[in-house]
Amino acid sequence: MWLAVFIFTALGALVFVVIAGTTVYRLSREDERGQNLRRLWPWLIKGLVLPAGLWMALNIGFSWNLHAFMPQVQAAQNSGTSWLSPYCQVSAAGLFAISSYWAALTMVCVLFTAANGVTPESRSDYRALCITSLVAMAIPAAIFIWIGGWLALGLAVMILCLPAAGYAPAVLHRVKSPPMYSSAIAKMKFGKYSEAEWEIIRQLENAENDFNGWMLLAELHATQFKDLPEAEQIILEVCDQPNVKAPQVAVALHKLADWHLKIGNDPDAASRALQVITSRFPRSHLAHMAQLRLAQLPRTVEELREQRQARPVPLPALGDSFDESPADSPAALDSKAATALANQLSDRLKHNPNDVSVRERLARVLAEQLGNADLAIEQIELLLGMPESPDNKRADWLGLIAAWQLKFKHDSDTARQIMERLIRAFPNSPQAMAAQRRLALMAAGKKLQQLRTARPTLRIVPDAVEPPAS
Repeated sequence: MWLAVFIFTALGALVFVVIAGTTVYRLSREDERGQNLRRLWPWLIKGLVLPAGLWMALNIGFSWNLHAFMPQVQAAQNSGTSWLSPYCQVSAAGLFAISSYWAALTMVCVLFTAANGVTPESRSDYRALCITSLVAMAIPAAIFIWIGGWLALGLAVMILCLPAAGYAPAVLHRVKSPPMYSSAIAKMKFGKYSEAEWEIIRQLENAENDFNGWMLLAELHATQFKDLPEAEQIILEVCDQPNVKAPQVAVALHKLADWHLKIGNDPDAASRALQVITSRFPRSHLAHMAQLRLAQLPRTVEELREQRQARPVPLPALGDSFDESPADSPAALDSKAATALANQLSDRLKHNPNDVSVRERLARVLAEQLGNADLAIEQIELLLGMPESPDNKRADWLGLIAAWQLKFKHDSDTARQIMERLIRAFPNSPQAMAAQRRLALMAAGKKLQQLRTARPTLRIVPDAVEPPAS
């Protein structure tokens, strides 16, 4: 019987510890839960384990000079009878008192500090909850004290705190409903931009740190009001908010760069927006992506306008347009304009040598407009040497080299070798099919030439003229 009482009391102490730990976990903020639970362990050892162990040790009675602390244990030891039963009863009573007092003190401290850092409205509701809990549970707590005396004081305090501890997370950690911008978007679709702006601002008053709302407001100023300075100011303020994460900052600044290009026609402003990413997050993936885009940005307004112009799509170099002269091409330029364009493309390559489209265009200008096939082939060879180039582009470039070898350098042997390389490397590509057709035409032409050379020359001998009869 005495052993069952001790085991039951030990289980009750464990329940008190679980209740206190659960209270600490539920009333802590989400980012502080792990830290607060780790802080609970030293307090558990100092406030419960050590006092309980000391109480049980003092009631053992080690010698005649150091008797058991409780009289009933001393009496049992002096009488010579078994003292385990009174010892377990005394230990159980002490364990119950120590564990209940420890849990009650823990819950009171947690409830007292839980309202720190919350909004005034939540603090007021929390105060009302605590008062209601004390009033509602006062009679049951008094009954426990009347039955158990001061030994049950800790349990009574826990009973007073349980309702407040149970309902406090719902009061302190209220989940606010996210702002709804559907009404603002609908007003924007109907052209009511001023009303949409006020609707967005009204939603942001209840959620000042909402990233999507600020971005929608900035987009409204940029795309509809054409007020890029105001949109830029909103974006920069959003990026300075402490709750905004690094990917969101990058998204906002990339969006700002798009507006400067599409609406403001200002490549310099777009470049400044992207440089903010590289300076804020150096040696990161976000900075790397911003640097790649910086390398592709036009440096002047003229380059921006040129990028917006629709360029003709070049046909396969060995296709049906092979026999056309450069002058027949719709993109043909005079010598002066072609030279200026080549110099401009060369300057752009100095700033970004890995710009594939610019280097390919420079090669076409050199070969098809300026007649410098050697320099053009060198540019294409540089493109072929770039790693991770797609197979369709590599096939196009091999076809260009073969076509220019035939068309401008009249080197059929080198062209044949390149076309055979193209067919081996990319057999299913359209360029390979055009190369096979071109090789067949070259073979047929060579055979026809051989037949013409081998055929003997026919000489027509006039009939002999007989002398007239005498």
